[in-house]
Amino acid sequence: MAQWEFKPLIPGYTNRNPIHGEFFAADAISDPGMALVREGIQNSLDARRDGEPVLVRILFSDGENAAKPQDVDPYFAGAWDHLHAADNGLHPDDLPQPDATCPFFLFEDFGTTGLEGDPAQAFHSRSGAKNHFYYFFRAEGQSDKDATDRGRWGVGKQVFPRSSRISTVFGLTVRNSDGQRLLMGKSVLLQHYVDESCPYQDGYFGKSSTPENPLVMPCCEICVADGKLKRPDPG
Repeated sequence: MAQWEFKPLIPGYTNRNPIHGEFFAADAISDPGMALVREGIQNSLDARRDGEPVLVRILFSDGENAAKPQDVDPYFAGAWDHLHAADNGLHPDDLPQPDATCPFFLFEDFGTTGLEGDPAQAFHSRSGAKNHFYYFFRAEGQSDKDATDRGRWGVGKQVFPRSSRISTVFGLTVRNSDGQRLLMGKSVLLQHYVDESCPYQDGYFGKSSTPENPLVMPCCEICVADGKLKRPDPG
């Protein structure tokens, strides 16, 4: 079933903490909200379908319009121990609790291609082949955009987790090429421990990895009814 999975760091590899979000730190730019809107729209324009206008909808839902705990609970299975771990980069005094309502920020675009490409791609392509899904979810500091595109360094997408108290983003894409609806989540954390065995870092929400496929894969079937996102298909 769909859940969060955080990979342990492998001994012998260089340990690094993510720094791309610091490009958008509050003391690095004059208006974080403007950076969020600017970078989000920039990415949408770069993914525009040929000859079509791009429509962007931005919503912040808080207070009585925040999501109820029982509605978001399926989307945080396996995440809470990591989100509340010490030294994970989050502010401990500002962390939500599992039984609290969930305010959320929604950025939607229409008239775009969606996140095209093979979701199972695990590494940067030597051939330079396009794979927007890979570069959005699985890569930092890399991009498949051309020199004429507005964003080329794979940094702009960091405004989304940077805007979250738990440094977490869910992406639901409807792909133009095959009509697939794919849902995946990513949590960008510093190295942290949830036990004494080994450190962990980033986490992914999706179908759990297997020995045959070590990648967390997106949920391939999403139930949408009455305009509300429902629990992922367990298959």
